[in-house]
Amino acid sequence: MPTPVEFMQRYRRLRVRSAVDDPASRTCRETTHSVTLRNYFMMDWDEGTEELRDYRTVSRGSRSDIWFNQNKNRIRNAAMGKGAPRDYELALEWAVRANRVQTINQLNLQTFCDDHLGIDCSGFVTNYLIACGKRNYTDNAVRNTGAASYFQANRAVNDPNTIQQGDLLVWMDGNSVRRSPGHVAVVDSYVNQSVAGGNMRVVEATGSRHARPKLLSSMYAIERIIDPGRGVPAMILEVRRHGTSGSRVAVMRV
Repeated sequence: MPTPVEFMQRYRRLRVRSAVDDPASRTCRETTHSVTLRNYFMMDWDEGTEELRDYRTVSRGSRSDIWFNQNKNRIRNAAMGKGAPRDYELALEWAVRANRVQTINQLNLQTFCDDHLGIDCSGFVTNYLIACGKRNYTDNAVRNTGAASYFQANRAVNDPNTIQQGDLLVWMDGNSVRRSPGHVAVVDSYVNQSVAGGNMRVVEATGSRHARPKLLSSMYAIERIIDPGRGVPAMILEVRRHGTSGSRVAVMRV
C-alpha cells in the first residue's frame, strides 16, 4: 500500500514508451522517456473552452485502431484530469502513436503533457484510495466522484489525537461542506503539537496560485480546532497552507 507521497511520486515519474528508428543498424528500437505531471486540470464540457479542446486533443482516436480501443477508457480518464499514473502514461503513448508529438524526445513529451494534461483534487484522491484497496475501480467512480462527496459525518475524525496517514481533508465553507468546486486532500503525516513550518504533511492536486507544482506535498499548520456540536457537524481544523491562513477542513476516514 503506497503512502500518499509515494503515490504522488508515481505521477512525477511517468514512463512513456516510444519507437525510435536507428538508421545505422536499420532497426527500430523501443525507448522510454520520463515525464512529470505537474498541472491542475478541472474538466469543463462547455463548447469552446480550453479544457474541452485539451480533452479532445488527448482522447481523440480511431474506431479502427485496436491499441486505442483497448486503452481508450484509461486515456479518457487522464484527459478528464481523473487518471491514475498508468492512465497518463497511456495518454502520452497515444499522443506518440497518433503523431501529436512530432519529434519524440524528453522535452517535447513534457511540453505536450504540460500543455494538455493535469489532474484535479478528487481525481488524485479517488485513485489513491483505489491504489490502497479502499475503493473499487470503475470508470464512474473515477470520473464522477466529487470532492464534496467525501464529507460524511459518520466517517468524521473528531479527535485530533487520532488523525493518521490516509485520512482525507474535505474543505468547508463555514460549518458546511464546500461545493462547486469543493476540495479534498490526503494526510501523509501529522504531529499533534506546534512545529515550525507546520505540523501536518498533506498531498493534494490544487489550483491554488501559490502552489508549485499543482500536484504536491506540503506542510500545513493547524491554527485552530473547532469541536463538533451546535451546528458544527464534525471537527473542523483551521489551517495555514501555502502561506495563507483561513482554510477550514474536516477530517474523514475512508
